[in-house]
Amino acid sequence: MTVAAQPLSEDDGPLSPWWIRGILIVMAIGFSGILAITMLAYRNAPPIPAHVVDADGTALFSAEDVGDGQSVFLKYGLMANGSIWGHGAYLGPDYSAEALHRMGVVTAEAITQRQYRQPWSALTRSQQAAVGAETIVAL
Repeated sequence: MTVAAQPLSEDDGPLSPWWIRGILIVMAIGFSGILAITMLAYRNAPPIPAHVVDADGTALFSAEDVGDGQSVFLKYGLMANGSIWGHGAYLGPDYSAEALHRMGVVTAEAITQRQYRQPWSALTRSQQAAVGAETIVAL
């Protein structure tokens, strides 16, 4: 072997024990963070009502129905279909935008009925603009 192929210095031996300690410290901090985030996700999960009724007292759905819906969602892998608050595969509709749009339409109709006692389409452009502004403030 030529001199050019020889190592410049000898191997210094095994790594310092601080490398292993550093790796263990980083792993402990990382896993603690993941554990804390998981606990917060479960603690701050939205509540599931025991039952939901309309204004007349007719039952619309129960906690069992919500559980059944979640089971279907998981069974068919629907988490890859559509976007919910920007998360998803974008293979289907953006549910958050659809829900916000529907909330806006329903709110505008309610305001229109309360103030003008007629449908949205019967309002003048200035009345529609006023209702639209009030809808934005209400939401």
